Amino acid sequence: MTTFNWPTSLIPQNITVRPPRKTVGLTTSLSQFTQAVPAIRPPFGLTLEFDTLVGPDVLAWRAIVASLEGRANTVRIPLFDLWYRAKQIGGDPEDYFAEGIDYGTGDLADVLVTGVQGQRNISVDFGTYGEAIKAGLYFGVGDHPYIATAVSWAGTVATIRCSPTLRDDYDDQPLRLKPDMICRLTSDDGGELPLTNLRYGAPVLDLEEAFDEPLS
Repeated sequence: MTTFNWPTSLIPQNITVRPPRKTVGLTTSLSQFTQAVPAIRPPFGLTLEFDTLVGPDVLAWRAIVASLEGRANTVRIPLFDLWYRAKQIGGDPEDYFAEGIDYGTGDLADVLVTGVQGQRNISVDFGTYGEAIKAGLYFGVGDHPYIATAVSWAGTVATIRCSPTLRDDYDDQPLRLKPDMICRLTSDDGGELPLTNLRYGAPVLDLEEAFDEPLS
């Protein structure tokens, strides 16, 4: 299995991030009794919708989708907020996705996370960055993405309630305001690009967080 980085030239027009869901389905019996099926390790979901691709972008699309070989391989995609990128760590808000592909650069320094797998609340000292995180915003620890569901402050120390619970044990692991996500196609037939007049198309890509690839 190989993890590829998302091509810098392919910038989605619309991005839908689906936070982890604790259930994977809702079954209904003949008596109309319903029961939700719990998810042991619920993943993030991601949908990327693109404006019309033409010329080199069509070729870049074909190359990355072919590289994934259905669901055999994975892809690293930036997952961070326009508001965050513009206000907290600088950069051009019009290019927030493109700048996110430059993984691991232009992020926080010396803001560290320590915690154990399954932990729901973490305490993080943001130091001179001040109150740099709010509920509803995404952050990353390693290649694991999280969303802050509640944040309280005591000076420069934030207590963050996160979803999902911590994926791993962390010991002074940097917190990132430019998280990324290792993900794969939700279907082996995903990533189709129908071409109008054999020249251009506007594809949609559905992806889901992958857990079986070693994370940095």
